Amino acid sequence: MVTSFYPDLYQAALALLIEAREKAVLSQAELAACFGLPEQLVVSYESGARLLDVGEFVAICRAIGGDPYELLLKAERIADGSFAELESTVAEPLVEE
Repeated sequence: MVTSFYPDLYQAALALLIEAREKAVLSQAELAACFGLPEQLVVSYESGARLLDVGEFVAICRAIGGDPYELLLKAERIADGSFAELESTVAEPLVEE
């Protein structure tokens, strides 16, 4: 199994992504077909054998009708704010509230 620097957050996001795919009533094969890719690609990231990169995560969220930003916020809450201890090095907020 491949690991992330933040496994709790990654696992929560992945579980939510799988749940969203299932709620969209899409099989792994159907999701893969949306991108013209083999089903094994979806199987490999859903099983944890392969990590998703940010672009893939966003594209998959959009393909199943989800909002990647909302999914990540929910995953962070589930993972108990695993980034709360990190300080921003950005001078201005990236997202206006």
